[in-house]
Amino acid sequence: MIFNDFGMDTASMAGSLEGKLAAVRQAGFTQVMISAGDVVGHPAGTAAGVRAIRESGLRVTGLAALRDFEGLTGQLHAYKVDGAKSMLELCSEIGGRSLVVEASTSTHADTDAERIAGDLRMLAVLAIPLGIRIAYKGVGWSRTAGDFRAAGELVFRASSANLGLSIDPFDVLAARVPLDDLDAID
Repeated sequence: MIFNDFGMDTASMAGSLEGKLAAVRQAGFTQVMISAGDVVGHPAGTAAGVRAIRESGLRVTGLAALRDFEGLTGQLHAYKVDGAKSMLELCSEIGGRSLVVEASTSTHADTDAERIAGDLRMLAVLAIPLGIRIAYKGVGWSRTAGDFRAAGELVFRASSANLGLSIDPFDVLAARVPLDDLDAID
């Protein structure tokens, strides 16, 4: 059976990148979310990791995850912007159309909603020329967005056409979101 509407995430699997891609195909999936570490940590180099993904025949749903990006200032901000640009380029190289951004856990991150929304908006603008969407994900241990509701408010505030929300069931459970809040989602 082929599961065209579902995929797997290489971050949830053990082994080499090639082994993970083969397992995804053998399980009947046609798409995969790629963990950035699987590509940049490939023993034969990033180019070999990119080649393995492209030769797998799997559709790449995106690249995960840019962490601790928003709310920073000074040199930390400049460093993270450079890293984000590199991740966007890598996402494009592997054929991905979305970059997952996890809400910051950094103690250096400012929690001001306007600053965070501005950073997300800037990232979304950087992604436009590459045709990549940004998927912002709240995580229970974040300083900036502890769950999908807080992340959604920041995404709405940033107001960018290629910026959306990533909702991971694990993170919903970890944040202990009340079931009534889940029932209210249309």
